[in-house]
Amino acid sequence: MNRLADLEVVAFDLDNTLYDEGLYYEAAFERIAPWLAEHSGRDTARVRARLRAILRDKGKHYHYLFSDILTELGLDPKGDLPAVLDLFREVTRRLEPFPGVPALLGDLRRRYRLGLITAGQRRFQERKIELLGIAPFFEEIVFSSTLPESKPSPMPFRHLLERMGGVAPERAVYIGDNPLFDFRGSRAIGMRTVRVHNPELDGLATAPADDAEIHVECVGDVRALLL
Repeated sequence: MNRLADLEVVAFDLDNTLYDEGLYYEAAFERIAPWLAEHSGRDTARVRARLRAILRDKGKHYHYLFSDILTELGLDPKGDLPAVLDLFREVTRRLEPFPGVPALLGDLRRRYRLGLITAGQRRFQERKIELLGIAPFFEEIVFSSTLPESKPSPMPFRHLLERMGGVAPERAVYIGDNPLFDFRGSRAIGMRTVRVHNPELDGLATAPADDAEIHVECVGDVRALLL
């Protein structure tokens, strides 16, 4: 595996790149399932199982998980949704990064400037970062949903490099897992790109312009590319 040279900035995606987002959903379901069961008169275990089934069938980027379960349970998919989202935001269980990620970020920070670009609502993403305990590793964190254009637009990638003092795109690499969001915009402005294998996306048809130039099996493998 050839090393990436002449880089100043190493930027990461968050969900399913640095940790398994399923851990956050599991922690959230522990809070949400009892609430849904209480308000619908259903069994908590069955409600939790149904939440897991919808997530498994639709995927983590499906935006109507909680609206669907509220409708299925005969609750108000609009009026009750804010309460469910508050519970989703209030997860307290500490999250664990993928193995070796803290050590990797620490080693990278000694040689490069580190950035993070994550989509999703800012309040949820901030909570995940807090529970992972990884914020101190990053010089800049961009919540792309707060910008006029989110990922996969080039805007969040340009925004990160501008906030880091106008670093040239060819001096930066973006490491993510999802070709639907992570590489079209970063490649369009000239950043290098690395795709971390995500088994949930194995069957996804990917156009060359939407894929990364380098593929690795796990995020720890970027050590050989960068250190």
